[in-house]
Formats: sequence, C-alpha cells, structure tokens
Amino acid sequence: MTEDPAAADWVKRYKAKFNNAPYDDYTITSYDGALVIIDAIKRVVAGGAAPNRDNVRDAMQAAKVKTIQGELSFDANGDLLTKVVSVFQYHENKAAPADSLDAQAPYIGVAPETPQS
Repeated sequence: MTEDPAAADWVKRYKAKFNNAPYDDYTITSYDGALVIIDAIKRVVAGGAAPNRDNVRDAMQAAKVKTIQGELSFDANGDLLTKVVSVFQYHENKAAPADSLDAQAPYIGVAPETPQS
C-alpha cells in the first residue's frame, strides 16, 4: 500500500515530517482510521451534540470518509463496506533474519473478491 501511487504524496509528507519512511502498510491503515474518528467528532460537534462515546460511535457508523485507501464507510454491523483481504505467503528465507516478517512472510497481494475455480 505504501507503494501505491495514490499514497505517494502522503508517504512523501510522512518522510519529511518523521525523517523516516512509514514502517508498513498498517501505518496508512492507522492514519485512515484516525481520519474516520476525527471526521465523526467534527460532525458530532457541528451538530451541537456532546462528543461522547455513543455519539461518536453513531457518527462513525454513518461515515463516508475519503482516505488514502479510498472511501471508508460501514454496514449495519459496523463492518467496512469495502472489504480487502491481504494474502501473505509464509516460507523460510534463510538469506534473511528469522524474525524479519517482511522477508519470511512477504505480501503476495489482495485476495480475489469472488472465489476462483
């Protein structure tokens, strides 16, 4: 995800601010999650309600937030409407440290949305 052209500007700004590249794709996921929470709080306050747990949760449920990964919104159960399943392949890479997750379990790609036969 950090290699995605859509994330290039964000990655550049991240490197400039922290003098380091984002550690992994979950950095973007965390950032996008924060965008959803911030958006919900702003909408609660703008509507004149108290920004408490229940109000923010309900606002998050109704969120449609443009993020680095695309628009995030949720179904009636609070699950993402756009579900992505990432595929990693675990294998022993003797040329790399055993505790290197990037070397021992490289990212393969996104699982297909429909079962492949």
